[in-house]
Amino acid sequence: MSTLSDARVVRTRQALRQAMTALAEELPLDAITVRAIAARADVGYATFFRHYADKEALLADVADRLTQEFLVRVRPLLEQRDRRGAARSLCGFVQEHLALHRALIAGGSGETVRAEMLRTVMGTLAGARTAQPAGALPDLVLRHLVAAILNLLAWWLNHPDEADAEAMAEVIDRLVLTPVGALRAEPPAGL
Repeated sequence: MSTLSDARVVRTRQALRQAMTALAEELPLDAITVRAIAARADVGYATFFRHYADKEALLADVADRLTQEFLVRVRPLLEQRDRRGAARSLCGFVQEHLALHRALIAGGSGETVRAEMLRTVMGTLAGARTAQPAGALPDLVLRHLVAAILNLLAWWLNHPDEADAEAMAEVIDRLVLTPVGALRAEPPAGL
């Protein structure tokens, strides 16, 4: 019975995430209601609350899944130290899910979602480390890297006519990835 129940929970959560994603591509985030999400997912209104406390909790789950999907995609490029390729992959990923990223990163809840994405990426990357780094510098650098990229993406999503994906990838590489790479190679004294 629990396997059947678990499969149902997985399907319902997937349906709710898909509904939220679809609605985020059609409407501003503040116009999306729990009733609309439940209707789109073809689940009862009360069922929504068995899975998520509120719309923001569902949104955090969607953002978390999106972040995890991106990290799986970009990890090989980062391991090869292909910073420009990683930046291109990031911008391509954002374009593939443009409306959703616009809602998540640049929308009215952007600051909250960016903070959640920062927490998720920090946790994922910290968990992937083979050895615990010494000192504060590695965590500080990682926090800067992720926050800077999220802020640049928010700017791009709010100013889509200012740069295409290739130009934005170059900006991310030159403003964030290359300097961080240099900092990792030559850490400042005292850190």
